[in-house]
Amino acid sequence: MGGGLILSGPMRPTMLEPRAVAQVDPGGMRDIIASLPDQISAAMRLGTEAHFPVDEAQRIFLVGMGGSAIAGDVFAAWVSDRSKVPIQVVRDYRLPSYARSEDLLVAVSYSGNTEETLSATAQGIKLGCRLIAITSGGTLADLGRNNDFPVFPVPTGLPPRGAFGHLFGILAAISGEWTFSDPRAELGGAVAHLRDVRGRLRPESGIRVNRAKALAVRIKNTVPIIYAAHPFSPIAKRWQTQLNENSKVLAFSSTFPEADHNELVGWVEDARARSHRPILLRDREESAEMRRQLDITVSLMSKRTDVEEVSDDGSTLVSRMLATLYLGDYMSLYLAVLRRVDPMVLKPIVTLKKKLAAARRKS
Repeated sequence: MGGGLILSGPMRPTMLEPRAVAQVDPGGMRDIIASLPDQISAAMRLGTEAHFPVDEAQRIFLVGMGGSAIAGDVFAAWVSDRSKVPIQVVRDYRLPSYARSEDLLVAVSYSGNTEETLSATAQGIKLGCRLIAITSGGTLADLGRNNDFPVFPVPTGLPPRGAFGHLFGILAAISGEWTFSDPRAELGGAVAHLRDVRGRLRPESGIRVNRAKALAVRIKNTVPIIYAAHPFSPIAKRWQTQLNENSKVLAFSSTFPEADHNELVGWVEDARARSHRPILLRDREESAEMRRQLDITVSLMSKRTDVEEVSDDGSTLVSRMLATLYLGDYMSLYLAVLRRVDPMVLKPIVTLKKKLAAARRKS
C-alpha cells in the first residue's frame, strides 16, 4: 500500500475499539499522539525567519533530558551527513570539557525547569557560548530574557514526550545555516506522509489495517527489545521510552552493528529468549553490508524467538524516520490499553522528583 508502513509477522485479532481506548486514556494521550504532524507544521512556521549562522563554532550542543532530548537525537541523526559542524546531544549537568565560547548551545527543555539542562545552560552562559532556548516557559525562559538570547516558545499543557513535534520542528526550522539550505522543504513532505499514515494508525482504524494495534497484540506478553542502526538508533530509543512511559513495561533498545558483537550470543544461547521480542527497525537505504548482517542476525534470532521487522516506504529519510517513530508512539498507546494502564500518568517519576526535591531542601 503506497505511503504505508511495512510490518512483517503474523497477526491475530483483539479488542482495541475507539471506545475502549478512550476509557483507558481519559487524559487524551491518543489525541496528543495524533497531533504529531500538526505540531511539526506549526513549529516550522514559528522558526521561519530565524537565522543562526555557524560562524566560528566548532560544534553545536543540543542540551536536554528525557522527552526533550530525544528531539535533538532524532534531528542530529537526520542531518548528520549534511551538517557543517558536529552536532552533539548533551544529557548532563555540565558541557563537555572541550566546549568553547564560539560554540552554539541550544537548550531544549519542554518545562523550562529541567535541573540538568539549566545547569549546563548556566555553564554555557559563563563560557560565553551563543545560546538559543526552546521551551514552554519556566526558568529557562527567564534565563533567555535576562541574558538576551532567543527563546522559541512551545505550547504548554503537554507531557514532555508529547511535545516531540514542536521541539523537533523548531530545530529543523532554525537549522538552515548549520545543515543544508532549507530543511523545512524535506520536513514539509514528511508532514504530508505522517498525515497519510495517521489515518491507518488511529483508534478508528481496525486491527486488520492498523499495524500499531497488531504489533501491540503480538508483543503484549513479551519484553520488547528494539534494535536499529544509524540513523534510526534514536527512533529505537524513542520506542523504548514510549513503551516505558505510556505502556508501563520494561523495554530496552540497542544499536547495530555493536549488538551483534555481544547481545546476539544471548539471543542464540539463552532459553529465556522466547519471553523477549526483538523488534528491528529497518530501512531501504541500509548499506549492502548492513543489510546482509541484519538478515543473518534475524535468521539466528529466529531460532529462539519470533522477530519483528519494521520499515517504512516514505520518499525521504526524514519521512521514514518520523513515520517509524509515529508507529511506535501509537503502538505504545495500544499496549497501554491492552494492559489497562493510563498512558498519561507517570507516578514513579513524580515520586522520584518529589524525593529529590526533598533531599535538596535538607542538604
